[in-house]
Amino acid sequence: MKLLKKIQSEIDQYSNTIEGALSLSEITIKYGLNSYRYGSSSFLSDLFDPIVITNETVFYDLGSGYGNIILYGAVKYPNAKFKGIEILKERHEVCAGLIEKEQIKNAVAICGDILKTDISDGTIFYLYNPLYDFQYAELLNKLHQISLHKPITVIAESRCNFFDEAEWLEQYHLKDIDVVRKIKYYHSKFTKTP
Repeated sequence: MKLLKKIQSEIDQYSNTIEGALSLSEITIKYGLNSYRYGSSSFLSDLFDPIVITNETVFYDLGSGYGNIILYGAVKYPNAKFKGIEILKERHEVCAGLIEKEQIKNAVAICGDILKTDISDGTIFYLYNPLYDFQYAELLNKLHQISLHKPITVIAESRCNFFDEAEWLEQYHLKDIDVVRKIKYYHSKFTKTP
């Protein structure tokens, strides 16, 4: 896919420049205590293989960085919606700019805190280590509340232990990337409330 290669090339150019200029102390003062590590799955086609994407899908990348995953998904699955939430304005602006430049209608870039942003319309949630350990309980509670009204899928590419321990989630797929890294896929144990 020519468009995906073009987008990835632009993301790589921007990220090489931006990441070197970011100061952890300055962004912590500006945005508060969060995990600002940048990393994104380099296994995009493999990442999407174990999930079902339909025209009802609202896919969230929680801590979306420069938008690699939502842009890939939006181009590959034009009938689904893809939303990325990134707290750092510098990263967010790259994704938002690419969405506008390439006129990708089914992708949205949101600049905000994933713990404070409304994600209740989501059906699939992807995370690549966007939080510190002490913040995962709040995120899990937020996702659990959504799962009380509809089935959801959670994809964790790091910090899987938090999702393994959640009684309302059930792992249905595992992808070993290397000795250390894994991608785990979970379905909610759906129980609709009256």
